[in-house]
Amino acid sequence: MGFEETVIHCSAPALCGIKPASLFSLKNEFYSINRSRLFSWRKNFSKDRRFFVIIKKEDGRVLIFVYDKSLLEKVCSKKKNQEYLKTKDYEVEKGFNSILSELLFRLAHENSFPHETGLFLGYPLEDVIGFETQNAKNCVFSGFWKVYGDKQAALDLMKKYRLCTEICMSWFRQGLSVPLAAQKYKKMGEKL
Repeated sequence: MGFEETVIHCSAPALCGIKPASLFSLKNEFYSINRSRLFSWRKNFSKDRRFFVIIKKEDGRVLIFVYDKSLLEKVCSKKKNQEYLKTKDYEVEKGFNSILSELLFRLAHENSFPHETGLFLGYPLEDVIGFETQNAKNCVFSGFWKVYGDKQAALDLMKKYRLCTEICMSWFRQGLSVPLAAQKYKKMGEKL
């Protein structure tokens, strides 16, 4: 899979504004060869408050955190989410930028993903807590994430994410760039 296809496959819903964030990993060499393309996209996506954050890991990988700032701010402003993040030592009273900075710091410096990462990726809080307390076992369904709460709501959301990815991949294969595919998806909105 080429670079553009990898980006679409791993982050189309976040780039299209229907998911707060996506996170994926690339080998450093693969990223280095393609980073100029990613940097050229930044301007296009930043107009819609969508951003790429590059996190270099010591093991030769690069994490790419793609987020829709408007959607992620909503996730971080929900009272129950803030209460959960406080239990994880996030200084939520300092606001969104502080919360995001703390997550990015943890992603950069911890060997494994912190459990709360799922919350930022748009997974329901009850599923994030269930994954943590059940040690990733006893879920009612496993797809994009492990579901411990409302299975049907999760299935509906996963279907929406999958369809977005498939549509963007199809447009890319027809010749649209990653930014143009995301832009077209956004314009089509609820018609899809």
